Amino acid sequence: MTRTSPTPSLPLLALTAFAAACGGGGNAGGGALPGLTMTFARLPGPGLDAVEITVGVSGSESAPSLSVDRGSLGAPIATGSGTFTSVLTPTTTGEYRVTASLGTATIARTALVLQDVHPDWGQPQAVAGLVNSDGYEDGVTIAPDGQTLFVQYGPFRWSSLLVFQESRGNGGCGGNRLAPDRCSHPWLDTTIGPMAAPERPGFFTGRFAGTTALHNAASFGIGPDGAPVLALTTMFYGFRRQPDGSFAEPFSLAFDDLGDGIIGPFGLAFQPLGGDSHRAVFALKDVATVGNGFDAYTCDVVFGTDNRLGNYAATTPGNPPVRSSPFPSALLDLGDNTGTQGNPCLYIGVGGDVRSVWTDDEYDADVDTGRITVHVLDSGVFPNSNDFTSLVLPDVVNVPGTNAIQPTFRDEGLYFTQDTSIAFAAYAGSHDAAALGYGGNWSAPVTLLQKDTTIASLRVSTADLGKIVAVGEPTVAVVDGRRVLYFVYARVRGIDPITGIADLDFQAGFVAATN
Repeated sequence: MTRTSPTPSLPLLALTAFAAACGGGGNAGGGALPGLTMTFARLPGPGLDAVEITVGVSGSESAPSLSVDRGSLGAPIATGSGTFTSVLTPTTTGEYRVTASLGTATIARTALVLQDVHPDWGQPQAVAGLVNSDGYEDGVTIAPDGQTLFVQYGPFRWSSLLVFQESRGNGGCGGNRLAPDRCSHPWLDTTIGPMAAPERPGFFTGRFAGTTALHNAASFGIGPDGAPVLALTTMFYGFRRQPDGSFAEPFSLAFDDLGDGIIGPFGLAFQPLGGDSHRAVFALKDVATVGNGFDAYTCDVVFGTDNRLGNYAATTPGNPPVRSSPFPSALLDLGDNTGTQGNPCLYIGVGGDVRSVWTDDEYDADVDTGRITVHVLDSGVFPNSNDFTSLVLPDVVNVPGTNAIQPTFRDEGLYFTQDTSIAFAAYAGSHDAAALGYGGNWSAPVTLLQKDTTIASLRVSTADLGKIVAVGEPTVAVVDGRRVLYFVYARVRGIDPITGIADLDFQAGFVAATN
């Protein structure tokens, strides 16, 4: 999952039965009409798991009409008063949009078929409501109470980053838009996805003329078509959970760098402070950061309203902008952990106090690259204390030869991305540095959600269209008494006819625990 940086964060280049109240979807118009409900249940393999679809009908004894955009559906069978079931048989991994209709009432849900799902988890689905779009959704974070979901958004194709780096001889830009001559490509020059209400109100539009990317940067003093690099505009949006389990009511969380949206946070985490007030923790890299990589920062925010984490002003043309004064975001001093302190996660104790901060080293090339670190607060009160003991987790978790990033630690253990699938390592020790650093307190990671492993590179064929080639960014909350895991998945949406590179569509999904 990509940050506000030309470096893809998923290492792709190295290539449930659950009630509708916990996250179904709406109809094509945005909300479920009265009279129809739909839920999914996973029917374990062999092979790809089938999906049992249950449609509830109120006010009629007639069977609904069911359709799916991929795979095959069995005829609906009456299983009770106003209840009908059908079985979806998938053909490959991917999204399966199921629609039920009866008269003028219509409801739709999107089931996600993955290569493998751990037995403790149910049927994955796409998040419904205003979260997913034709643009790019990444950096999924669920607030501790499960009622607010955040995503990083940009109105572009993620794979434009790959086209930018692709050689000139193969139709790409060779890492420079302007040399030896101006490079043009539809994925770089044309936006997709919303940039206004209702989905993305207040999105920064200073770098666009309609759907045309201007390749400018006001905060760097660069005019239209003057940027040699592919600088992408992104903003984080929060969405409120609705009664039907979908998410709507978007509000933004961003730095204002003269409306460019180039400087941005990644890896959100939140500490509740009461009501809608929260302390946000995130990673940031600008000219004022301390280390060579991203550092962790904090800023107080209020859910439900637009938040600005800080402002930037231009200096001399071509040079990075500088922070305003005062600057609301403050460095979180985690001690000497050279390099990136990215994707921070907070572990919050029973009393609401932060007891540890978990980070990864996603963007570096030093000794702990692709390894997860925990920073245990030894004394004082977060975030004012800098009395942390920092340690890289033992090899039983940071398995040698694998890439471990994007941590979420909860009482039961650590959820994280391991080689573009989601893994979990159970933990059975106390919450102190010595215990967390002892390998005997950890169980070996198991895969919870597995990507499609039949695709070895981003040079795909038409047979690969729709497949889910990456899963990551795990984030967990308890909703209505059950653990719900939110995540990002990437599916093959198309193939660029110029370079042959796969168009990867990043979207938000969720799955509920079965126990």
